[in-house]
Amino acid sequence: MAKKKVKKSLKSITNTHKGKLLGPKSLKPQQTRQIIRRFHIIQKNKYSIISKLRKANSNIDINDYDSIKNSKVYQNEFKNFKIPTKYSENEIYKIDNTSTDKELIKILARIDSEIEQRGGLKTYQSASTQGQTSKRGGDSSKKLIEWLKTSKYETKLTQDLNALEIGCLSPHNIISTSKIFKSITRIDLNSQDPFILQQDFMERSLPTSEEEKFNLISCSLVLNFVPSHEKRGEMLIRITKYLKSPKNGQLSSLFLVLPLPCVKNSRYFDNDKLLEIMGKLGFKQTFFYEANKVAYWLFDWNGKVSKNITFNKKELHSGSTRNNFCISIDNT
Repeated sequence: MAKKKVKKSLKSITNTHKGKLLGPKSLKPQQTRQIIRRFHIIQKNKYSIISKLRKANSNIDINDYDSIKNSKVYQNEFKNFKIPTKYSENEIYKIDNTSTDKELIKILARIDSEIEQRGGLKTYQSASTQGQTSKRGGDSSKKLIEWLKTSKYETKLTQDLNALEIGCLSPHNIISTSKIFKSITRIDLNSQDPFILQQDFMERSLPTSEEEKFNLISCSLVLNFVPSHEKRGEMLIRITKYLKSPKNGQLSSLFLVLPLPCVKNSRYFDNDKLLEIMGKLGFKQTFFYEANKVAYWLFDWNGKVSKNITFNKKELHSGSTRNNFCISIDNT
């Protein structure tokens, strides 16, 4: 008797249980990069559209996002939009100065629909977590611990050090297993682990004492995901308010990681500009490493932030292939 052929099910990048999306299963490196890159792009486009709607129509309560999502224009576009199978066929979602409110809301609906169809932020988060596992060489804290274990820091590594990880993806990374820190506070916008607090750093309560501050703050591949150049500047200023005073040689440092194109291929930004900004905020670069796709910095803080800091968005490098990454500050 001939055996029945078993029909193979189509593979999906998302994991489901009883019809519910649980985020992607183990992904190939190329799939991981595609998901992360796409979510970064559409989130930035979404912010641009919301900003444009806010400026163009004061009657729209953009803070009440439900008022937009409940509109017929949004609902129809959201339900009817279908994403392509291949990432290479993705819609660009371009807007210009002639776009009407109705057109902007339609684009916003398509972006939200795409995010949902691709598994939501859990899909992006899971891809990011897998992309930063030690097996794929993506745990950025490996470089941090390597630097902290040099002679430069041997006198600063006391028994009572604490750290804050902004955008933490795993409580089992190298910073957690290094035994350098007595305590680590881990936060992320969309926590995937009970040991990581689901929290927006920009909404976190400011410290009221030195005990509530940190010896080290890790900000790895987070600043580039902040949707505007002004907000990135605000985040850097806010970070200084969470660092312990470096008195008596106490560790007070920031570990920063950015995609390399942010400082190598931006028309508005480069490494010199970053160091200039960080210098005004009281930071001095102690270590720097440039990898193939990302750049790492370890800054020591002197505890002093300059007054009346102004860094505007200004073109530094021309070229049609350059990106628009920038950090601006107006602290006057």
